[in-house]
Amino acid sequence: MSLFAPLPAPLRIALEPRNWPLIAAGVSLALLAGAFAFEYIGGLLPCPMCVTQRWAHAAIAGAGITVFLALRALPLPDLSARLGVGLVGVLSLVSAWHAIHHVLVEYEILDLPPSCAGVSSGPVSLAQMEALFDSARTIPQCNEVVWSLFGVSMAGWNALLSLGLAAISFLVLINAMRRPR
Repeated sequence: MSLFAPLPAPLRIALEPRNWPLIAAGVSLALLAGAFAFEYIGGLLPCPMCVTQRWAHAAIAGAGITVFLALRALPLPDLSARLGVGLVGVLSLVSAWHAIHHVLVEYEILDLPPSCAGVSSGPVSLAQMEALFDSARTIPQCNEVVWSLFGVSMAGWNALLSLGLAAISFLVLINAMRRPR
């Protein structure tokens, strides 16, 4: 019995193990597009933790597209689709972990990581100092909320959406494993 039986056909098709990785990739690409729009159109620069969250979504998108194309191009067994969905789910949890960590820093439950605290990794040359001062762009601290919607920061929304991607991925995986062969 399918967990998705009562859903309309288009949703059931989207939640098939061979299709879900592409849908998850699309969601991550949309989140990346939104982040870049906030940066380049809205002028909201990302902090170092925000950039890390972007890499997590790039990994989800890359894995999702690769899995989808491999499943279409190669005669792979159903196990490959399940492994691909599991990979997307795990990467979504990694994304959620980074986002939750950022939220905890924003609420000052955790300390700023060294990458956000302005700690130098070594000596800085005069040219690097001049370039830093000439830069008109100021990177925000990781514990500053520069934008929120309904009281939830961008990192908070990313955490919620990443947890949603992970939950759906694992539901798709469980559903595929329950199917009779």
